[in-house]
Amino acid sequence: MNTSTLCSVVVTLCVVLISSSPTTVNAKGGLAAKLCMDTLEDKDSCMELLKQADPKIVTAKSYEELARAVLGWAVTKGTEGQIFLKGLALVDNNPAIVQCAGFHYDGVVASFKSAMAELKDDPQTASYDAKVASDGPAACERGLVAAKINNPAIIALNRQIVLLSTLAFKAICEYSP
Repeated sequence: MNTSTLCSVVVTLCVVLISSSPTTVNAKGGLAAKLCMDTLEDKDSCMELLKQADPKIVTAKSYEELARAVLGWAVTKGTEGQIFLKGLALVDNNPAIVQCAGFHYDGVVASFKSAMAELKDDPQTASYDAKVASDGPAACERGLVAAKINNPAIIALNRQIVLLSTLAFKAICEYSP
């Protein structure tokens, strides 16, 4: 084999290895992006959410790692959302917002924490807990509609939590046997 042929083979091999490396895949969102694109209805919102995501989510190398990272971030986002809603409830003492801030988001945070605790030993229960975390935002939304409250910040928060719930559920389902 002459030198130019050998050089071409080496360059081609390097290009193939670089283009299929985990770093390249993870730069595009890796497993999380794959879940967004393959299984979620709201692909665009999911991909936008990944742009804000904890780096552990976009660099996850296994579905267990992804599920754990999404659940951790979901607990944080749910807690931050509840703090936001409680602050809003203090300003606007509307019963629907108070209900969202208390009962509904208590359920969100508890469900995500429970899913995180169950992930290793009982993935089936963890997937259930991750999925039911979306019940809080759905009930919150119904309460706001009934009270004729149109608050874009609450609507966006509820959608984000539902998306995190779905992403966590899908990651756990991919992880569990």
